[in-house]
Amino acid sequence: MRASRVPAIVAIVAILVISLYSTDTIMGVVSSNSPPAVAFTLGTAYRDLTYCNSRTLDLYVPSVTSGHPLPLVVYVHGGGLTAGDKADINPIFLDSLASAGYAVASVDYRLAPQYKYPAQIEDVKCAVRYLRDHAETYGINSSEVFAFGTSSGGELVALAALTGPHSPFDVGPYLNESSGVTAVADMFGPTNLTANSGYSSSDLLRAFGDNLTSEVLASPVHFVAQNAPPILIIHGVNDSNVPESQSIQLYDALRGSSDQTQLILVQNMGHMFVQAGPRPIDPSLTQISQDMVTFFQLYTEGSD
Repeated sequence: MRASRVPAIVAIVAILVISLYSTDTIMGVVSSNSPPAVAFTLGTAYRDLTYCNSRTLDLYVPSVTSGHPLPLVVYVHGGGLTAGDKADINPIFLDSLASAGYAVASVDYRLAPQYKYPAQIEDVKCAVRYLRDHAETYGINSSEVFAFGTSSGGELVALAALTGPHSPFDVGPYLNESSGVTAVADMFGPTNLTANSGYSSSDLLRAFGDNLTSEVLASPVHFVAQNAPPILIIHGVNDSNVPESQSIQLYDALRGSSDQTQLILVQNMGHMFVQAGPRPIDPSLTQISQDMVTFFQLYTEGSD
């Protein structure tokens, strides 16, 4: 009887070894598919700070000698509310902001279809509140919080600005802090999801389910009102994903409410800064990053 058990025991051990090997292999593949961390040589990078709903953010704090808390810029990635990662931040934008003396936080948020809207804007607002709550720890000026985002990230930062410091989207921890922002840069984000926004019907179903009201509540133009935070809008004229008419709608609505806004239409640029045609994008990516810094400096205390 004992001898007959030996092959069975050997087989069980073999299965366990194979299982452990397979798990390590799978984890290695998953890890290798994760976006690489963004290099940052201008100061200190605090990575994977957990803020709420088990989401994380990366905080980049430049080394400066002013001795004063730094203004903060929050970056929100694109991906149609269903994809993307905080590592998607463009190093040109990160370095331009850090060189100008801004701390930069790049935020992950819950994604559809597992988490339908408004989970995404709830997380963005929670990230702002978290960063204000921890401002002293990281040398941040909690009274000067800016934001920029690309594609659906632009949509989310515009929503963060237009829905104000305390909104129905403010849920979860740190509710004693404001989720308001000083000014934002919306880069080719959808602004009116009820009119040719760039979201396909399947995209809308994944992000919102059958709730048409949520599509309205994810549309920045729905929230435009007087005294909104200033919004810089940037859009490529060759964008075949999100029509430039989306940005023009938001710009016109803000102008109609006498809000501070600027619109930059970029020549030869498709979606996500892709060059369209043989000519380089105009203005260049470097110039766009500087235009954003200049816009934020208009509303930053102590800037020339």
